Amino acid sequence: MFRTFSFLFSLVLLVFAQPDISPLFCLFGSILGYGFLWYSLGSSGKQLSTKLIFALSFLWSFTIEGIHFSWMLSDVCVGKIIYVVWFALCTILATLFSVFSCLIIFCVRKNHTRILWAIPGLWVLVEMFRFYGLFSGMSLDYLGWPISATAYGRQFGGFLGWAGQSYVVMATGISWYLSLLRKNSAKYLWSFFSCLPYLLGGVYYEYVNYHFHDDPTMRVAVVQTGISPQNGSQVSAMQIWKHVLHLSSQITMPVDLIVFPEVSFPCGINKRIIPVNEVNKILPDLTNSSGGEGYLTNFDLVHMLAQRFSCSVLVGLERWEPTDRGVYLYNAAECVSPTGVVVGYDKQILVPGGEYIPCGKLGWAVCKKYFPEYALACQRIPGSRSGVLEVEGITKVGVSICYEETFGSLLRRYKIAGARLLVNLTNDGWYPRSRLPQVHFFHGILRNQELGMPCVRACHTGTTAVVDSLGRILKALPCETKQQQPIPGILQVLLPLYNYKTPYTFWGDLPMVLLGIISLVWIVIYFGYHLLAKKEKG
Repeated sequence: MFRTFSFLFSLVLLVFAQPDISPLFCLFGSILGYGFLWYSLGSSGKQLSTKLIFALSFLWSFTIEGIHFSWMLSDVCVGKIIYVVWFALCTILATLFSVFSCLIIFCVRKNHTRILWAIPGLWVLVEMFRFYGLFSGMSLDYLGWPISATAYGRQFGGFLGWAGQSYVVMATGISWYLSLLRKNSAKYLWSFFSCLPYLLGGVYYEYVNYHFHDDPTMRVAVVQTGISPQNGSQVSAMQIWKHVLHLSSQITMPVDLIVFPEVSFPCGINKRIIPVNEVNKILPDLTNSSGGEGYLTNFDLVHMLAQRFSCSVLVGLERWEPTDRGVYLYNAAECVSPTGVVVGYDKQILVPGGEYIPCGKLGWAVCKKYFPEYALACQRIPGSRSGVLEVEGITKVGVSICYEETFGSLLRRYKIAGARLLVNLTNDGWYPRSRLPQVHFFHGILRNQELGMPCVRACHTGTTAVVDSLGRILKALPCETKQQQPIPGILQVLLPLYNYKTPYTFWGDLPMVLLGIISLVWIVIYFGYHLLAKKEKG
């Protein structure tokens, strides 16, 4: 009876253990959930077969991953093929977790305690493969993410990053499983791993908070257009600019930086598509210097905004670059100063399926033959321009586009290169009326405390927010939900640029990579030795 209760209780705990849903479930799910699962499958008494353990663990994990990634099933923009992607992703993640569940229960049953504590390190190594190696990388919903629900838990990421959070959650689950089996010293290990991230992160958080100061500051204005992808495809560039120019009239001076979301306007930066006379009807003072005839480019209008507000403007645009091999398309961010100086960044971590077809020519051929409606007319390529932008009049800014902000290893390079502010341009409207805006946001703000840097997020439909280096939300605009349509608006904040040092900035993922490799080597040596010993006896 208690085994059945443990199985179902663990399922409920982990289903709701998401920072955007419930910090309380995140806390109890991370310290109790996995232990209750493994106890229900591997407790003494009537032992379940390995096949049954794998099957139940797979069912449990698939259910949880399916619910956690349910935002993917908002198929209005991406099409029905997303159901195939969702099923494949949940199957892969559930299979990996089920294999580890079987390994943990096997080690406990056979009393292989010498390698039991190497399993969390091995898990981190495997999770790093899916984090950095599965196509462009699947950085969402890693095992330790529930720890990020609190400021102290996020601050622990400043020591060992997301991988350290996953290690602690896995180790906590194992020690709670052993505690339920009444193994010696297990409850002390469980207490240690349960408290470690919050004590270590909490002490450092309070230390930084004590020394926190508001000088220097930056006056930022962030634009949330409220235009979703399905609506954006039905309107012209001129209509979008009309909407944006009306919004920009709400910006009050002085301001140091204006930020627009990812791909705010169609047709790139230098194509002449905007009639001067149309712009003149909306804001005549903006186009006086350009006369009343002809056409303007997106650059012209962005530059005019920069001149009007006497500040730099950072905007997401597409960029075409002719080369000997053809025309390359980049998802770019361009920063334009009042004097017309332009510096930019090209997105490096692309979204598989949405920005490129995975698996090279083979993937393209399969997609074109079996899913021709999803074959991209023009694939983007990863950029090489630095994401650290230095523009006159403002500090160094580290720019990320879309879900790049969920990769600490990328943004860590920005901090090392001297950036003092993180800026993310994104568009979560591809999955309308879903949890994605909040899921993306809570994955992103971990970087603030991981690296000790403030962040500005600009999103068409939300979440648009300004967050300080301690992960405190200074101001945010409402995001699109099932109950609420996207709301356009301007977010103006005086942002403290206070930065602080973190161990993760210094060593990155290296400690966890080394721990993972050591764990793998130890497990191989241990089982290799036992197999040889068994063979000699036989």
